Amino acid sequence: MKFSFPILLGLWMVSQSAGPSRVSDAVYGQLRSLKINGETAPANGLTIHRDAATFIFNRGEFHFTEPVQGKVVAAVFIGDGEFRLDPPTAVEKRNLEIFVKDVPLAEPFSELVCHFTDSTYQEITHGVSLSKGSPSQKASSILEDRMGLLRKGRNFSKPNIAIDLLHYNLPARLLADIYDPSHAGFFNAFIKGKRLEHLMFQIDPRGVPVVEPEEVVLASFSDGDLGIWNAFHLQAHYNAGAAAVADEDHRLMDIQHQEIQATIRGTELRAKTRTTIEVLADGPRVLRFDLYPTLRVTRVADTAGRELQFIQEKLGDDPDLIVIFPETLQRGKHTLEFEYSGDNAIKQMGAGNFALVARENWYPSSTFGDRATYDMTFRIPKDLVMVASGHPQGSSQQGNEVVTRWKSDVPLAVAGFNFGKFKKTELNDDKTKYLIESYANTNPTDLFREIKDFVDAANFDTTRLMDKARNEAQVAIGIYQNYFGPLPYGRLAMTQQPFVNFGQAWPMLVYMPITSYFDSTTRNSIGMTGAADFFKIVGPHEVAHQWWGHIVGWKSYRDQWMSEGFSEFSASLFAHLVYGDEKFLEFWKDQRQRIVEKNEMGRRPADIASVTMGYRADNARTGNATRNLIYPKGAFILHMIRMMMYDNRSRDESFIAMMRDFVTTHRNQNVSTEDFKRIVEKHMTAEMDITGTKTMDWFFNEFVYGTDLPRYKLDYQLVTEGQQTILKMRVTQSEISPNFRMAVPVYLETEDKKLAKLGAVRILGNSSQDAIVTLGFRPKRVLLAAYEDVLANIDQR
Repeated sequence: MKFSFPILLGLWMVSQSAGPSRVSDAVYGQLRSLKINGETAPANGLTIHRDAATFIFNRGEFHFTEPVQGKVVAAVFIGDGEFRLDPPTAVEKRNLEIFVKDVPLAEPFSELVCHFTDSTYQEITHGVSLSKGSPSQKASSILEDRMGLLRKGRNFSKPNIAIDLLHYNLPARLLADIYDPSHAGFFNAFIKGKRLEHLMFQIDPRGVPVVEPEEVVLASFSDGDLGIWNAFHLQAHYNAGAAAVADEDHRLMDIQHQEIQATIRGTELRAKTRTTIEVLADGPRVLRFDLYPTLRVTRVADTAGRELQFIQEKLGDDPDLIVIFPETLQRGKHTLEFEYSGDNAIKQMGAGNFALVARENWYPSSTFGDRATYDMTFRIPKDLVMVASGHPQGSSQQGNEVVTRWKSDVPLAVAGFNFGKFKKTELNDDKTKYLIESYANTNPTDLFREIKDFVDAANFDTTRLMDKARNEAQVAIGIYQNYFGPLPYGRLAMTQQPFVNFGQAWPMLVYMPITSYFDSTTRNSIGMTGAADFFKIVGPHEVAHQWWGHIVGWKSYRDQWMSEGFSEFSASLFAHLVYGDEKFLEFWKDQRQRIVEKNEMGRRPADIASVTMGYRADNARTGNATRNLIYPKGAFILHMIRMMMYDNRSRDESFIAMMRDFVTTHRNQNVSTEDFKRIVEKHMTAEMDITGTKTMDWFFNEFVYGTDLPRYKLDYQLVTEGQQTILKMRVTQSEISPNFRMAVPVYLETEDKKLAKLGAVRILGNSSQDAIVTLGFRPKRVLLAAYEDVLANIDQR
């Protein structure tokens, strides 16, 4: 959870000096240094189909690279061609319209560089005569330029997940298919269009890393168009249905256990790990791991102690960690030993304040959410205190170091640690059966010590308010256990981090912004006016991630909205029960405002994308959208479901049963949006079945997969007839798609400002619905969605 304000902290440059990879694999060496070899093929009217894409080569010539293991894996085309793409889903068509005027896309091109392990070479050369001559200097220059883009990237003005596609070791990906041809089928094309100069289209049957498990991606690397334009599954996969597509898993391995021994001195981290993996398919020889780039590997060995070849290119290049096995792997368990060290994965910020920068990849890992058990031992200077995911197994002092061990028998999506000159407090909550700890540094960071010289009112002693974070966590855990059920962890550490404007949660470990330990006077004195609401819920939001993100994770980037949205929704429960109705309504009005307020590009997040677009919603055309989309709209989706299920008598009973079922059913699992939809449909009430199909398709299509934002207008009259009051009302729905439907809740407000739900008006499309109701009293006002029950713009008096 993040908040923006004038002070910027935590931006630093990473050293680019590091040695080359330790690899003597001859095949990888050939792939890394591919050259144009002088073999050419004419292209006159050739058409190549690649799923939803079509490449038309009107006239020109292909220049091939030298064969590797008898296979040609790359070619450069120079001439006249056209690239066409027609995305298979309505969501992706809509996203493509953000970048181009007409869909399907038709882009003329003059140059194309493609890499492949599929049948591309055979299709190009079929029925034509090949020529052999001197290598084309122009083709060589084009190939070198494209490969340089992959290795070095470009200087982009803003970060974007599309850039991760450039930090990708393409030769290592080709190597995987050469050594395991049974899984070949990779295709990548860099397209220099006449309008769009830096397009990349890729098909990877194993899933494109940034958007896996989706196998098809289109991206642009021009500053004005930077972003992932499209990502989707192969067309044949959609025939199996939405649920089957959501359950796809192309992983070659599953990490099951991590035994880590780490030594920290200053900002240097040295570690040895024993990583137990399960290989999920017969045949692979090449496995990819995620390790922070500044951590340089010196040794990889297998179970038998054999040293294995590995690839880890220089920091300035594509720094993936790739392990190459001498023989094909079979399904089953394997253990690898890694030794590595380096700076900059940890940042020192003065006076015993440290920050773990490499939170997801300070050890060799796979994708986030690949659940494993952990046994971690840390050695740190004796004057520092360590806290980590897992349960403490003891602490001892050995010379100038303190040694601690942390173990988790419950599989964790990720594991982390925090350390510093901490003061620690704790309490055992008998009601929730939780041990809750709080850690705060005894001294402020260098930045705040410097600021204090200029701000008399500031008090940067974070230990004064450290119990506030602990007490908030205690209350939040109690609320969330009631609504979502118990967790298996049994402990939670709320820890101060040096960063100022965001919190983050790992299993059993929460990183809180240092500014959350300042009082309001201090925060206002350093320019953080208007941040009070953020600091009221940042802790409860991060505590909620113990449920949403850890005990229940997400299957793909399209499902991450549940982690952030459900945690934001959970914070609303905290706000309601701790701060009352007024703060609860303020919370939801603020969430709605974030969704409908135009960003720096003049776009409303609500219009840009569905929540299932995830962090792809941020691109050069839309600006910053994701933060004000998946957090608040994801929260609103769950809030709307709760309010539809709410009953004046049983109150939240049905909703609680549904959420507990969701957690119990998917405990220690990663879930898809369709998994959640099935749980909602299992518990839906009769009032929610507004289509009579006993499904929630209508709701998920509109608010989860869609981008409609309805507007409602209420016109009403209260007519007195004897002892009764007649309510005559008209509810108008507008600014939506023709098939959009909703049951709009109607509330009566009494003279003492209490609210009572009268019922709901069902409306289809852009239309009005009239109703006449006899009331037993005369209300002060009639309101639509008084508890922000529907994400909408509402005009009412």
